[in-house]
Amino acid sequence: MKRNDIVQFTENHKWRGCLGIIDEIRPGRILIGVPVPGSGSDGSAMAYIFAKETDFEVVGKAALVPGEEKEA
Repeated sequence: MKRNDIVQFTENHKWRGCLGIIDEIRPGRILIGVPVPGSGSDGSAMAYIFAKETDFEVVGKAALVPGEEKEA
């Protein structure tokens, strides 16, 4: 599990079925950004949710992340 991994919340979590992107990893909890359509001024926004490792499963790796520089 790393930053920018794509995750899906499991059935044990309130956001079950939603996809998100790991933004930050802290001891005991992970900050996950979940796109929320229609909430921002441009028609989209992000909800940031703290979760435990048992609340989601990693399903992929984000190829493009806004504001991120490409790793060499």
